[in-house]
Amino acid sequence: MGFSYKMHVSGDHRVLAIADSDVLGMVFEEGELFMEVGKNFYGGEECSEDQARELAAEATIINAVGKKIVKLLSDDGMVDKSMILEIGGVHHAQVIRI
Repeated sequence: MGFSYKMHVSGDHRVLAIADSDVLGMVFEEGELFMEVGKNFYGGEECSEDQARELAAEATIINAVGKKIVKLLSDDGMVDKSMILEIGGVHHAQVIRI
């Protein structure tokens, strides 16, 4: 299993918080940018690449952290490469489907 995730449901929205398992619980900083990959938000369950694709397809909002998951979402056309942030050496991307 390569990813840790939690699906947050609020009304009609399904927010997928997903991260590479090896960055879970870590904090990244770069200049004034700060990102905490908290276990309460991103943690909960483990999944494979195929499961991550299925979860992402169900989500209305995706918050992804880590080089592997962001690359997977980018390769699948869910994330535009120009919209990927790098904070302290780790990739971060958000997807909002309207």
